[in-house]
Amino acid sequence: MVMSSSPDDQATIKSLAQSQFAPAAHDYVTSATHAHGADLQRLVELAAPRGHELALDVATGGGHTALAFAPHVRLMIASDLTRSMLHAARDHIRAQGVANVSYLRAEAESLPCAPASLDLITCRVAAHHFADVRAFVRGAAAALRPGGLLLVSDHIGIEDAEQDGFMDRFERWRDPSHVRAYSYAEWRGFCAEAGLEVTYCEDDPREPYEFTSWTARMRMRDADRDALGAWLLAAPPHLRERFAVRERDGRVESLRGTFGIVVARKG
Repeated sequence: MVMSSSPDDQATIKSLAQSQFAPAAHDYVTSATHAHGADLQRLVELAAPRGHELALDVATGGGHTALAFAPHVRLMIASDLTRSMLHAARDHIRAQGVANVSYLRAEAESLPCAPASLDLITCRVAAHHFADVRAFVRGAAAALRPGGLLLVSDHIGIEDAEQDGFMDRFERWRDPSHVRAYSYAEWRGFCAEAGLEVTYCEDDPREPYEFTSWTARMRMRDADRDALGAWLLAAPPHLRERFAVRERDGRVESLRGTFGIVVARKG
């Protein structure tokens, strides 16, 4: 169940996200997981742009989704809450010779877009950080033209409460700005409330996290990283198996989260 948070709580979440990601902006540009994930091309395939679209990528991070869509749309807008992320994304995209991308500093929960002005809105590996995911979906629905699409690729919550809680704990331990991974059922509910219809969902079986680089990207302190590793290794066998916790020489080598893609259409 998604609980409503107070304005103070939401401000804290946004501040925490900025403090977590501002120092790591370059790391997210160069991260192989973010730059080369198979879901990038899959998002383009599912959107099926024809070249005339005005598109927005929310919480663009390193700009990889904006870069993937730019050749297929008229104009791509890359937005992010964190200014250093936007600068890193801009530098990366311009270095590829792509010119039809503009940049916007904006909160995901308060998109400064004219009503019914966009054809496509994308959001990749970011919604689990949002302080108010319902506000994001409402804003996206308002900004989309009739027939427009919202495409979300993100961590996906698990219906089994024990497994979901375990995943939520290791994701937040590594990244305190993680709020929640939402299940497909929850995404359907958010979208229905906002006037969107979820037309498609699919699992996205990603490569496991390589533990050392995964924790280093968030600049975890050695003691915190080691404590997380010890906790993972001490987990019940069925949870270690569910999340593919692999061990080498007494230390965690890798583990796996759950991801998926959600496509919703405005009627």
